[in-house]
Amino acid sequence: MSLTQTRRRFLATTGLAGAAALIRPPRVLAAEGPPETTSVRITKNQNICYAPEYLAEELLRDEGFTDIRYVDTSVPEIGSAIAQGKVDFGMNYALLFVRDIDARPSP
Repeated sequence: MSLTQTRRRFLATTGLAGAAALIRPPRVLAAEGPPETTSVRITKNQNICYAPEYLAEELLRDEGFTDIRYVDTSVPEIGSAIAQGKVDFGMNYALLFVRDIDARPSP
């Protein structure tokens, strides 16, 4: 089999690629229903490392969350804010979250 590109092979490949672009697969709807909770509280911080939290807002809205709030939280307070129930999500080392959640008093 020759590896050289001929005009005929190039046109055939281009034609197939064009035809494939016209044929769209059917849109699959998610099998899951909307989330039980539609609100979420996320830590707000000015560090560049926390940029994914802000980018996630649109994705969370697409998943069915309607009330997305950002709570001002400094980096050292993130673990305790999660442990106290002030926020639902935050970014830091998991060990710090475990330490703060474990240190909270029992209800």
